[in-house]
Amino acid sequence: MVVFHPTNFDSITLNTPHHFDTATFHANNFDQLGRGQTLYSTLSNIGLAHHSMRYFSSPTIGFNMEIPSFAQYIKTEKDLRTYLSLLPYSEIRYVMSFGNKEQHLNFKFGRQFDRGLFLSFEYNINYSPATFNENKSDNNYFWVNLLYSTKNQRYRAHAYWFRNKIEVQENGGISDDNVYIEHLESDNLAILTNLTGASNYIKASGAGFQHYFNLLPQHKTTQVSIPDTLTLDTIPGLITDSIPTVRSVDSVTTRKFTLGRINHSFAYQRNQLFYNETSASLPFYAPFDTILNAKTTDTTIVQIFRNSLSWNSLGYQNYSNDVPLYVYAGIDYDFFKVKRYDYLDEKVITDQNHSQVSLNGGIIINLFKSTTITGQARLITLGYQIGDFSIKGQWRQYFGTRERNFGKLTVDFNMKRQSPTWFESSYQSNHFRWDNDFHPATYLSFNANYHYKFFNAGVRHTTINDLIYFNQEARPEQYDGLASINELYGNVYLTLWRFNIEGFVTLQKVSNEDIIHLPLFLGRLKVSYSQPIFRRAAVVQPSLTVNYFTKYHADAYMPALRTFYLQDEVLIGNYPFIDLALTINVKKADIFLQYSNMFLLTGNRNSFIAPHYPMRNSKFFLGVNWRLFN
Repeated sequence: MVVFHPTNFDSITLNTPHHFDTATFHANNFDQLGRGQTLYSTLSNIGLAHHSMRYFSSPTIGFNMEIPSFAQYIKTEKDLRTYLSLLPYSEIRYVMSFGNKEQHLNFKFGRQFDRGLFLSFEYNINYSPATFNENKSDNNYFWVNLLYSTKNQRYRAHAYWFRNKIEVQENGGISDDNVYIEHLESDNLAILTNLTGASNYIKASGAGFQHYFNLLPQHKTTQVSIPDTLTLDTIPGLITDSIPTVRSVDSVTTRKFTLGRINHSFAYQRNQLFYNETSASLPFYAPFDTILNAKTTDTTIVQIFRNSLSWNSLGYQNYSNDVPLYVYAGIDYDFFKVKRYDYLDEKVITDQNHSQVSLNGGIIINLFKSTTITGQARLITLGYQIGDFSIKGQWRQYFGTRERNFGKLTVDFNMKRQSPTWFESSYQSNHFRWDNDFHPATYLSFNANYHYKFFNAGVRHTTINDLIYFNQEARPEQYDGLASINELYGNVYLTLWRFNIEGFVTLQKVSNEDIIHLPLFLGRLKVSYSQPIFRRAAVVQPSLTVNYFTKYHADAYMPALRTFYLQDEVLIGNYPFIDLALTINVKKADIFLQYSNMFLLTGNRNSFIAPHYPMRNSKFFLGVNWRLFN
């Protein structure tokens, strides 16, 4: 059995080990945007910019290194895993399309090299030629980490490195939607697009380490070992130094009292953002800011150095929900640099250095094997974004106990004050320039969720004061007032005889649709049927997946900013995106054949997934997932 930990082995969640999803049911989910409980607005090809159709605010405060429009294709320290396996573990996935040489390769590896020493890494390639003119993608990432723990568990260290490279062409969408809808041009590559010669190149890389030290040593006791040939009846005076066949051994037991752990971590990340354009398309940029040069070589480099020191009460206790009381407190120091270049003019446009100090703490209380209360808080006390704070709370209640219950109710509360990001505050480029004096925004959200066996359902309410958004001119703007999002959602994973059913639905209502655009309804349903063959030596599983969302004014995409912004001219939606797959499982290998976007066969071509970006044409994919233990 192989389990894995998230990278941060010492967090508020205590990181209970996770098990791999080895179900044949999910074998054909090779696209990152096809996983999770949301749908994404994206750009006609895999690997390009994307935007969630459900509203999720970032749970963190402070300086943010995320690149939101490419977040699902970028792996950083929060996405890394440590594989715990006594035997070497390997998993390979390869997917190819018929016709245009699209290829996807993913390789995972983990093994224990020595007692307490584990190595894990993952390598991934997504390559897709242009499905419309000028929208090729070539993305890859690689990460590696090493975990070491002493024999007595008093000290543990973890080091990691990651690198992401995203290289995509940007076509700005097709020039005339009717050419595609009415099928006036049969070759998608011949349909005119708004941009030619534009591309985004993104590199996100980083490294770090974390370690902890238990303040007290393990508690040792001396026990007596009795050889099999000796009994209490034959040797009444057993515990004496005069009997050579009796030996004493040391054993380790968990302390009832502990002073906890000291934790330290260091992290570094560097994001390099390049937007290149050989010749700017003036009609496309006319509604926006003034273009300074016909050619573009806008470059932004963002770096962060983070040191964290904390204490927690965990000690030698296991990472599980059974810890009755867990408390932690810490301090973070961040230093970051934002630099913008124009390589065409060979000059630095801006060069900014910032720093900040934040305090954080939290608590977990477990009661009666049925109740868990969690609290977390963070406050930026010095430097950049001073005064920002985050307060989170959770109450989790089993109706019964964790082992035997009639379901689980989880209630979450989150309140935060978030200052504008560096990107929203000040930006200088060939296409856009702004300096804003925005107020911090305040977020307040409640989420109540009930989970029982194969389904869960919930309601979420979010209120935002002074929301910062990107307006119709693709520039940041602040709304002076309150905006709210109400959501009712549910999901299910059910097995009935040989049928598997998985899906989610969500209903969303926004109080101010002038500044937040979301579909009223969206959902996904996947149904499969499993049939053993060859005397149960293999299983064949056909499946059908349907993604659907109602019509709405989806946000448009600005390539020069790598950002989605409001538009109110084009409606998309009310179109079912249907994929059909056939998977064969043979021992530890899953082989599948998939036909995507098959609803196009009806002749309905309103298959837009973002304004002016149709979904890719129907095509066949052939793939294999293979897990190996050596």
